[in-house]
Amino acid sequence: MASVTPDSGSVTVAELLARADAGEPLLVLDVRNDEEWQAWRLEGRRPIETVHIPYFDFIEDPVACQRRLPRQRDIVAVCAQGGSSVMVVDTLRDAGIPAQSLVGGMVAYGEYLQPVRVPVDEAGATWELWQINRRGKGCLSYVIRAGREAIVVDPSRDVAWYEAFVRGLGASIVRVLDTHVHADHVSGGPALAARIGAPYWVKAGEGFECKHAIAPLADGQKIELGGDAGGTLDVRIMAAPGHTPGSSAFLVGRRHLLTGDTLFVKSVGRPDLGGHAVEWGRALFHTLRERFATLPDNTVVLPAHYAGPEEIGADGVVSAPFGILRRTVPELQIRDEQTFIRAMQRAVKPAPATYDEVIRVNLGLATVDAEKATEWELGKNQCAAGATHASP
Repeated sequence: MASVTPDSGSVTVAELLARADAGEPLLVLDVRNDEEWQAWRLEGRRPIETVHIPYFDFIEDPVACQRRLPRQRDIVAVCAQGGSSVMVVDTLRDAGIPAQSLVGGMVAYGEYLQPVRVPVDEAGATWELWQINRRGKGCLSYVIRAGREAIVVDPSRDVAWYEAFVRGLGASIVRVLDTHVHADHVSGGPALAARIGAPYWVKAGEGFECKHAIAPLADGQKIELGGDAGGTLDVRIMAAPGHTPGSSAFLVGRRHLLTGDTLFVKSVGRPDLGGHAVEWGRALFHTLRERFATLPDNTVVLPAHYAGPEEIGADGVVSAPFGILRRTVPELQIRDEQTFIRAMQRAVKPAPATYDEVIRVNLGLATVDAEKATEWELGKNQCAAGATHASP
């Protein structure tokens, strides 16, 4: 999307977030209806002052609405898809109130992808790791590049974006991986792999049938990336069942672990989305207490989701050393299996109604058009079990 000048009547999601993250004194005017406003709002890495005045209030009494707004602030109007906010901005600018409209509205915010390079301080490392932050949903995907080869992990639906991004790194995508069968958004993995002719892998796990063409990988197997062009990098597959039966983690190099939805930086993945909180909770307990317990404290945990902008670090990356998570994530403090399962049961909450349909699409059992997928994906993810505060 083309950039706009600061004094124009519109602003892109990238521009708005950059200004908000930098601490500019913006005022967001959200003109959506009450239900949409309560369900999901625009967030920055710093607090964003927001005023909610529904669009229909502007139609009924624009002067009264204008009086509720300061005239010495930079105002950005936000609606669902960018149409209503344009009309509101026109009335404000006619009244001498400086304002801009967010191009594409909250839909564009929900689909915006922000690449952030993950610091890699391993001695002699010639590879790079990028975290792709889908800010509006709290979804994280990854691009791993070594030499002229790249792996994409957990891509969102905008597959052309990943292809162009990797091309900009001077590399080609040689493999596409999903850490698990996602429930909150339609994976771009199968479509991206098919588009470029690369192998695709996800493990559905026991009890699930996956119709996608899968290039088999096994627990403990290493993928060598890079070849002779600029050095090689090993990416090791780690089975990590619990959030789903087939959940996996990927150890990049010696200490960067892509944990999917098994472990976040403040909580763990909820094991109840398949209706098997006890069985999947037991598997999650053993993954955390056994498989992950052997990880060194300096292992960098890089999850597939996060709950809010407060989890984004000063460097722009959502990550945490595993040694810190051992001490701060409540679920990792629980040493007894039954206590852990009871904690997971207490954390159970209704899953969004669309999750079952999204899972069917991600298994290749159904298809969905782009408009319906966008509708399903509106709002933040609900993949975490949440802090349990249970006694260890």
